[in-house]
Parts: sequence; structure tokens; C-alpha cells
Amino acid sequence: MAFWRMQLHPDDSGNSAFHSAQSLSAGFIGLDFSERVGDLEFEDLEKIPQHQKDYVAFENQMKIGDKVLIISHHFPFAVCNVSGDYNYIKTPVPELGVWFRHFRRVDNVKCFSDFKTNAKAWQQIKMTDTISPLVNEGTLSLNLIREMYPET
Repeated sequence: MAFWRMQLHPDDSGNSAFHSAQSLSAGFIGLDFSERVGDLEFEDLEKIPQHQKDYVAFENQMKIGDKVLIISHHFPFAVCNVSGDYNYIKTPVPELGVWFRHFRRVDNVKCFSDFKTNAKAWQQIKMTDTISPLVNEGTLSLNLIREMYPET
């Protein structure tokens, strides 16, 4: 099992919490690119914009059973369990809560505000990228996931 953190907003950070809630309620996490990029299982990775090459890990490194911390406005929003393989659709369907072309099904979503109810005590977790694996022990992000999922 691996650990990740992500933001779930379509270049619309002012509505980050809305998009995060909508996506997680629909049972999905995902991302998209600034330029149209096809199915990452078949796409020529050289065509991917340099500043978004790390997005490829969403397809080829993230696995079923991994835990993902969702960040909104530099605060924890939720933690979820990856329950589906990578999928790609040519046209997003926002009415279903899926604004992105690259997505995975998730389950066992735990909202941070239900876990830590005193918002004044929340610690910020700065995140300026869209997705990143959590590989360093002792980080706020990894500690939070382990606290919310003690069985991990």
C-alpha cells in the first residue's frame, strides 16, 4: 500500500472544496491536463507538458488499496481508499461529479471535518502541485492518513 495526496479542482481553486465534495460524493478522484492528453496507458509520454509529467504516476504507480489525502485550500479535506483501476474518458461528465478525463474509483471516504471537529485547531498542509506520492515518514500528510486509518 502506498500513500498519496491530491487536489481535486479543474484549475478552479476558488471552488476547490465544492469540486472535492462533488468528486468524492460520486466516488471518484481524478485529474486532467492543461492540454488535451489521451489515455495514459497508450499516450506518448513525450507529449505531456513538462510541468505535468508527475501526473503519469496516477496511472502507472497508484494502485487499488492505496490511501489518498485530499487537500483543499491547504487544509485536509478527506482521506479515501483507491478501489478502482485507472480509467480514461474522452469527454468529462460534470453532471456525474466527474470533471476530469483521468480518474479512479474510491471508497471508504473519511471527511477530515468529521474527524477533527474544531477547525481552529487544524494544521495547514501546504500543497502547490496536483498529485504527489508520500514517501517520507513523519510528514504531516502521512501522519494524518495513519491517524485516520489506524489499521495502516
